[in-house]
Amino acid sequence: MAPRFNPAPGWPGAPEGWLPYEGWVPDPSWPPAPVGWQLVVDDQATSGMNGFANRIRSATQDFTARSSSEASALEGAPGVLWSAKGQPLTGIGGGRYRLTATTLFFERGTLTTNAQQVPTNQLFDIDLRQSLTQKTRGVGDVVVHVQRASRVEQVILNDVPSPREAVNIINEVANQARISAHTMANTRHFTSHPAPAVPASPPEAVPPMTTAPDAIEQLTKLGQLRDAGILTEDEFAQKKADILARM
Repeated sequence: MAPRFNPAPGWPGAPEGWLPYEGWVPDPSWPPAPVGWQLVVDDQATSGMNGFANRIRSATQDFTARSSSEASALEGAPGVLWSAKGQPLTGIGGGRYRLTATTLFFERGTLTTNAQQVPTNQLFDIDLRQSLTQKTRGVGDVVVHVQRASRVEQVILNDVPSPREAVNIINEVANQARISAHTMANTRHFTSHPAPAVPASPPEAVPPMTTAPDAIEQLTKLGQLRDAGILTEDEFAQKKADILARM
């Protein structure tokens, strides 16, 4: 059996065979080791149940720290109206929940994660279920009913802090989402009516050209008057021009 250095999650590996010496402290920039973490372990022990337990504890502590950090970050994330992390009595394995105007997200699991999302317009009948123990701890279960295409599904957000506030927020968001979906489904899109055609003005009637009833006859008579000496050549030419202009 040989002792071995067992670095905590997030620590760099040590050279083979290196062991912490008396007075050694980890670098302050490294993440803190989980509570109860063994820095020196036995190779044979780690291959048995003790080693398995250490790995489980390490994964759980790392998951818990990561989930808390993610939940805090989500509170200020754009579009997130509400977020929470379940706080079970054991302190591990709580779900992570967040709500936007369109979607409710929920994740569960410690070593494996089961993540789902539900449109908020499918949520209805959000209730609070709280045991006496949960009440003293300030947590409760938020029961959400989801209207699927062919069935109603029940989703439980376990051990949610300030559960009554969570129920009110989810109810309000779901109600607004249903109203918006209903309004959109019943909105009719009308094509705009074309502007009434303005009737074109009829073309202005062109008065018929007034012509002499018999221009040729007038010109003949005009020539006779000139030949008879009644009209001078100038008068004849002027009258002729008048007759031709009216044709």
